[in-house]
Amino acid sequence: RILKANVEYGPPLEERTDVTVEELERLALPVPAELYNGRVVFKMANPLHSALQIALGAELFNYLRRHPLGMVFTDAHFKLWPERNNQARIPDISFVLKSRLPDDILHYPSMAPDLAIEILSPTDNFFDVMDKVDEYLEQGTKLVWLVIPRKEEVLVCTGEGKFSVRDMLNAPELLPGFQLSLKDFFAEVKAAISK
Repeated sequence: RILKANVEYGPPLEERTDVTVEELERLALPVPAELYNGRVVFKMANPLHSALQIALGAELFNYLRRHPLGMVFTDAHFKLWPERNNQARIPDISFVLKSRLPDDILHYPSMAPDLAIEILSPTDNFFDVMDKVDEYLEQGTKLVWLVIPRKEEVLVCTGEGKFSVRDMLNAPELLPGFQLSLKDFFAEVKAAISK
């Protein structure tokens, strides 16, 4: 579905190529939207995507309650390029170490998260998502997890390389002690949303 939104009676928002980060922030849109070269791109999640997002976010939140290393977010904007006023990205889930948490949590931070998590939806182009993964890594994200629901796996991406995980997901350098059985995780989420 395409959302139509007019800004100051100008052309529809999704047709513009001059939207700035500040304008996107002021609009407070009802759905997550990223900014690519001044163009607003809406993120429209299906129910499975949403269920995986909240379940994985909850796993990280519960881990962080026991290990207060930082904060986990869902759909939080990041200005990966502070000097580019026409770019903003939204990982499905992100984690920022406590020492790097922004002072101003009401505005889009000019930084990359320490961990960015993207969930591949059926309508996503894999290569476009991989471009986004590379953007995170190039701008300082230490670790990116690309969740691939169809294969029930996670593509783990770092500056050193990429590898697939289908059994135990962890991040010993960033989240010591965090372990998630992907088999159990996917089974529980699918059982919860099944009739």
